[in-house]
Amino acid sequence: MNALPGVILPGNDPRQSLRVRRFLLAATVYGLAIALMGLYVRQGLLAIPEWQFLSLVIVLVNAGLYALLRSGRNERFVDPSLTGLQMFMVCLLMGLTMYLLDGGRGGLLLLFLVLLMFGVLRLNARQFTALGGFALLCYAVAVGAVWQQRPEAFNAQVELLHLVALSTLVPCGGFFASHVSRLRRLLRDRQIELQRAREEAHDLRVLDPLTGISNRSAIIAFIDQEWQRAERLDQPLAVIFVDLVHFKRINREYSHATGDDVLREVARRLRGCVRDIDGLGRYGGEEFLVALPDADADEAARVAERLRSCIEGQRFTALPVRERVRCALGTSMFHSSDPDIWQAIERARIDSESG
Repeated sequence: MNALPGVILPGNDPRQSLRVRRFLLAATVYGLAIALMGLYVRQGLLAIPEWQFLSLVIVLVNAGLYALLRSGRNERFVDPSLTGLQMFMVCLLMGLTMYLLDGGRGGLLLLFLVLLMFGVLRLNARQFTALGGFALLCYAVAVGAVWQQRPEAFNAQVELLHLVALSTLVPCGGFFASHVSRLRRLLRDRQIELQRAREEAHDLRVLDPLTGISNRSAIIAFIDQEWQRAERLDQPLAVIFVDLVHFKRINREYSHATGDDVLREVARRLRGCVRDIDGLGRYGGEEFLVALPDADADEAARVAERLRSCIEGQRFTALPVRERVRCALGTSMFHSSDPDIWQAIERARIDSESG
């Protein structure tokens, strides 16, 4: 199976590939059933035309199911794995086979029970119990028809034992289906928790825990990536250095908790004033960096003034009405002669101090 991805198995959809794998495993059991029926032919328990008919029906049913799975049309069903449909066909094929056999039904009944157990992987207890009831009905109808039409091929004691055994296995299968269903739910919940943990770990790695924007390492990595892209495409790249003036006084006079509220609000305002393609990150305590891909010096200056207005234009609810937050901004363009990104960042910092 692994040798033919994209031919027998869908190569670009892991879930669909798993569904096809399960189906092919069940189809293998069908193949064993056809081979076993060949032995029934040799023992005189099944006529050759009937064996050929059963084999053809089994092949056509499996070919149709495989075509449905391989085409992707199964995705339109409530259960894309088609487990219910496959189990329904198992019951019908089991009834047909039991009816055509002249004896020795127990051997093939075991193989059909193996096929029914595939339902445990997807069905819940209620669904599997209903399936088991339908299987009992199909078997009872089949042997009842044999009793009516070919009484010489009917052994009441043996068939009664088969029905009792089948009736016993149905609740057992329902119990296992319930257990597997519960395990599936637990696994799904664990996968969701794992995904959330991965997302949280990613956020801790790239986001500043206080402001929720990129941390220092993440914004530096973004700038470095954009710098390489700008060099490759010969496009401009600007950086803006934002420094909150006398911010330590806010911490000293109004508490560090108030200062944290101010930093969070500054980050929120800055995020609202830049494009989606721009980079924004906390560079230091009260310092921020904004990277502007494909922006020239004039555009950088306009964005800087917009950022200043966003910060200084409105009061901060965490501060008294009379208190205003001031900022110093500096801009710089990346030059082809710069050995690395730090040269432009340093120019922007110096520009903020001189402004």
